[in-house]
Amino acid sequence: MNNSDTQIVVRRQRRGDKNAKHAGAWKVAFADFTLAMMAFFMVMWLMQVSSKQERSQLAHYMRTHSVFDGSPNFFDPQNSPYPVDLGGSPSIIDNEAANRLPPDNPLPGMSEYLSIPKGERDPAAGQGKQLNSVIDGTFATAEELSLLLQNFQEIAQTKHAQTNLLVEVIPSGLRVIIKDDRHHQMFPRGEVEMTPFFEDLLFSLGPVFKKVRNQVIISGHTDITSYNSSAYSNWELSAARALQARRLLEAGGMPSERVEQVNAFASTRLLNTEDKTGSENRRVELLILTPKAEKQLNALFSSIAPESKPAPAVVDAADKAEANQPVTRMSEMQQ
Repeated sequence: MNNSDTQIVVRRQRRGDKNAKHAGAWKVAFADFTLAMMAFFMVMWLMQVSSKQERSQLAHYMRTHSVFDGSPNFFDPQNSPYPVDLGGSPSIIDNEAANRLPPDNPLPGMSEYLSIPKGERDPAAGQGKQLNSVIDGTFATAEELSLLLQNFQEIAQTKHAQTNLLVEVIPSGLRVIIKDDRHHQMFPRGEVEMTPFFEDLLFSLGPVFKKVRNQVIISGHTDITSYNSSAYSNWELSAARALQARRLLEAGGMPSERVEQVNAFASTRLLNTEDKTGSENRRVELLILTPKAEKQLNALFSSIAPESKPAPAVVDAADKAEANQPVTRMSEMQQ
């Protein structure tokens, strides 16, 4: 038999044919991973946009309620403050929805919506792009002050001054610290004039006080380095810096009647106690007072009240004590 006539048959077998039924398993795993990542970023976003009080209320609700315990059906549009109709446009907010929830439920709706103070004049105020805008009025509660704090933080972000403008809510109001960092210096040592960067920052803060009707205390601060003059000390220097800040704020649009006091602290309130000569100690602070703190401050510096009359109970006790005095023969003869 001739070898050239021999037919060679090559059998090719696909690898994985026996496991073909498992070829789509990775798609299911990838879909689960994608869903988990989406849920994770959603939780992170909610943590960012909600306040500490709202998170605690939500945690309490999740611990004490269940979808099977008879609570209102949250799939029912009537139980949502933001029901969406089939056309996709938001319908009118149901203001009575909160009253249909259990008393210990967190109030429904967006966190920023619940934090908007009352008294807006424009029907569209505080909605949409104006959700975080400052509404004209006096800020008294911690929730209202937190809204104002966010406004200051947005200004700092716009001016790239996140490390130069620090804001915190304190019992007496809102404390705004304007200070140096390693990139920007507010005051050259021993000088009163601000650098252009901080002048622009104060100009941008001025319009805020057109809407905020709270009274403001402006204070100037220096570091521990003594001023080289017998007639001019850190007290005068810190006072001049505070007055300079007041002039810049008023030039930016702050009404002059907003300023309650201008204080000088010299180096008695150091921000950096470890480096007492640090540039961050040469700063200006604004204290936006709550109405309660303003009332206490006015009572502290008000004129001394005239002497008040004793209470009726005190007068009656004095009369009885005088009537019960022992009577002597001489006193009777003199009457």
